[in-house]
Amino acid sequence: MKTLTIDIGNTLTKCTVFQNAEMLNFQAFERFEEKHLYEISNQFQLDAYIVSSVANEPDFLHHVLNNVKYIKFNHQTPIPIINQYETPETLGLDRLALAVAATKLAPKTDALVISAGTCITYDFITSKNVYLGGAISPGLQMRARAMNQFTERLPLVDLPAEINYCETNSIAAIQSGIVKGTLDEIEAKIRFFLEKNPNGKIFLTGGDQNYLVNSIKNRTFAVCNMVSIGLNEILNYNIKKT
Repeated sequence: MKTLTIDIGNTLTKCTVFQNAEMLNFQAFERFEEKHLYEISNQFQLDAYIVSSVANEPDFLHHVLNNVKYIKFNHQTPIPIINQYETPETLGLDRLALAVAATKLAPKTDALVISAGTCITYDFITSKNVYLGGAISPGLQMRARAMNQFTERLPLVDLPAEINYCETNSIAAIQSGIVKGTLDEIEAKIRFFLEKNPNGKIFLTGGDQNYLVNSIKNRTFAVCNMVSIGLNEILNYNIKKT
């Protein structure tokens, strides 16, 4: 069975084609247009698709895929995990999809998912497929922009590959505060998790994963397109229920 996940975010629309659990094709679009969907549907004979969106879905989706089974992912969609978040309607759908993906990638294992993007999210899932919640903090670029925007003299800085804890000029000192501060935060969350779950698994994903993964000391598995993996699991779970 071939399935399509469509993840419509604030800046990118990500389309991923799966055959069962195998990822066949991934594309990201700054401007997602009808022609792109036609190209995907013509290349792959799709059986079902799922849409997760932070905004309104494009009108052409269901026109192009009118004969394909459709699941709209929202907070009422059945999922293969137990969600213990107190306010599920405020929980980001990407975080929920990441939690589902963790149970696929590490079944019957406690897991921590760290997603490093615009914000950095930390999500905890138990070996019994219970989502416990987590934490949200500013991402690397958000920290850089905030320091520039909310001060009179601090410039907007780039983030270099190498930086020290102690720097001797203002540009490097800002860079150190952003990068090393973020890494310290991540390491603290990992230590907290491993103290309670010494055999647990830690996943790192998101747009800044490659920038951070080599600097994190603890054992961490970098996973690309983890949200798509979770969406595909949710889609297959709902297909099996019907």
